[in-house]
Amino acid sequence: MHVLSIKPEMVLYFYMANCIAVLIFNIIYIFIDKYQGRRNKKRSTRLEAMIRGQLELLAAGRPVAPEHIKQLKRMLKRLTKLKAFEDSLGAVPSKALDGYVRQLRPVFIALTSVYEKRDFIEQAYFAWLIEKLGVDRGQVSYDAIINLLLSMVSRPDVHVRENALKALYSIGFADAVLSAWTIMENGEINHSVKLLTDGLLSFSGDRQALAELLYSRRKHFSQRLNLPVMQFIRFESGNFCQEFLELLQQDAEDKELRLEAIRYLGRYPYAPARGTLQQLIRYEEYIDWEFAAMSARALANYPGADTETALKEGLHARNWYVRLNCAEALVDGLKLPVLKLYDVYNSRDRYAREILQYVSEKSDIKNQSLKLEDVDV
Repeated sequence: MHVLSIKPEMVLYFYMANCIAVLIFNIIYIFIDKYQGRRNKKRSTRLEAMIRGQLELLAAGRPVAPEHIKQLKRMLKRLTKLKAFEDSLGAVPSKALDGYVRQLRPVFIALTSVYEKRDFIEQAYFAWLIEKLGVDRGQVSYDAIINLLLSMVSRPDVHVRENALKALYSIGFADAVLSAWTIMENGEINHSVKLLTDGLLSFSGDRQALAELLYSRRKHFSQRLNLPVMQFIRFESGNFCQEFLELLQQDAEDKELRLEAIRYLGRYPYAPARGTLQQLIRYEEYIDWEFAAMSARALANYPGADTETALKEGLHARNWYVRLNCAEALVDGLKLPVLKLYDVYNSRDRYAREILQYVSEKSDIKNQSLKLEDVDV
């Protein structure tokens, strides 16, 4: 049958039938949603009463009832009941929950065999709940929970992987984090550097020990995993100055890692690094301006006549960012007075004079704004 032979009213009837079907679907969905909402609320209320009863036992110095543990093992296999359980915990005073949650570890160990077979959404939620409740926090050996989380690290879904990593950080077991790094390296898994760095910074265990462990294995990892480790160390520990200086001095090392080493040495001044940073300003600008620009910023924390000379030489660099960072290091970092910068103002290099004047004026405006804010207060 040709399309043109269809009567116009038939098209209209078909369109109206579709609209009615959508309307009926929405009405049914609203009723089902309200029904499930009331059902979940009743379920949460019952669970809340059960939890409060167990908290009373704990307050009396008695452990959680074994019957309660068995009941939760059966009940929480369903995601809807697990969500209701989470909601019921939110209605209970948080100070009283720590002891209760610690005794629920056998429940979550039993649930690992259930949720490892579920879809990605349920796995992500289960890992998130482990982190939120701190069920396995303080564990110093591998168990079913950690093994499940490590298997989730290799999942293709980024939400599952990120929630699993967060749960591992919350547990505070350094060897498990190293295992997660090894899984990502062997599987060539790409994960956000920022998420990895932020995750390491949330580690609940001994961060210094974690930093030493991960850095000691850096030869086994690629740049995509070593970079967040170095960023984590930069924010956490000042005990790696010699190691980062040696890394910086290796020309064959990855560029991003060497730049991170410069940031670290700028945050934690290390006397043996002075010469290397000054050399990068003098010569590296002709090879890669980023090393010179980053070194200029780092040298703001290395006061001395030799640093002043190196930074003044950097004011004559071809790259604008190198000149800018050198000027800011002299004015804002070392806070040199105008008299010590007189030779630059009287030099024949117009670009050096202009960048120094620009930074000086910007610094004066900033200081005046701060003074005005103090007066307003």
